Amino acid sequence: MEVIKLSYPENDCYLKYIIQKQEKGIAVDCGSVVLKKGQKLDFKTLDSHEISYLISGKLKVFTKDGNEKIMNAGDLIYLNKDEIRKTETLEKSEILFFLFKED
Repeated sequence: MEVIKLSYPENDCYLKYIIQKQEKGIAVDCGSVVLKKGQKLDFKTLDSHEISYLISGKLKVFTKDGNEKIMNAGDLIYLNKDEIRKTETLEKSEILFFLFKED
């Protein structure tokens, strides 16, 4: 068991990995992200399934297939590794994310 204090990126980085574990063929990463108001992340996919929790702020998340969702503080989102997505930051936002993939 590990207890780790939640921390955020520093020095103009937007992402910080907090926990990275690999056990029994499953890789799990947990980290935090801070996005500035107006910041946009272009369309991308990941090689992992993602669950993210919006701690504070407001985001608009788009998928390439035309789906669009507004996330408010306290919301969770699940994104399949094959979903192509982009993000627009509507208010300064702090995010806690979890990535899961099979090796």
